[in-house]
Amino acid sequence: MASIASAPSDLIVATSDGIRIRFVGMELDATSWDGNAGLEVRLQGVRGAETSRRDAEFRVALDAWARRLTERGKDAAGEAPTMPGVRVLDRVKVSITDDVGTEYQLVAGQAAGDGTDWDAAWIYAPRPPATAAHLYLRFTLDGHPTGIECALSLR
Repeated sequence: MASIASAPSDLIVATSDGIRIRFVGMELDATSWDGNAGLEVRLQGVRGAETSRRDAEFRVALDAWARRLTERGKDAAGEAPTMPGVRVLDRVKVSITDDVGTEYQLVAGQAAGDGTDWDAAWIYAPRPPATAAHLYLRFTLDGHPTGIECALSLR
């Protein structure tokens, strides 16, 4: 079982397009929908006036798309609008290391967000080896470090 050894007190790890992003958890023994085994890092957009505004805009766009789909068909309607949380959360990733030199790679993930939840779950492989005692998470925005790090104790 992992425990946080150090992290910002509010767990805010990035600000993406004006939305604060919080580290909300980690699963050390995760398997993605495509069969990759690894660890899962979960992030969440902090709800506020801006997320509510974007959710309202999304609902209007989604309703308009649904009308086009019904009235003119799939080809004329085009693609459904992207959830606003996706555009914000897709930009935030994690660089993970441990105390034994394991190299972790992003292998799967998903982001969603409209209405009540703006969530992302990223799976990094491999799972931490039994010899690792600590994990170090360094958060990035558009591939650039945010300057926020979290250390987790694995023992």
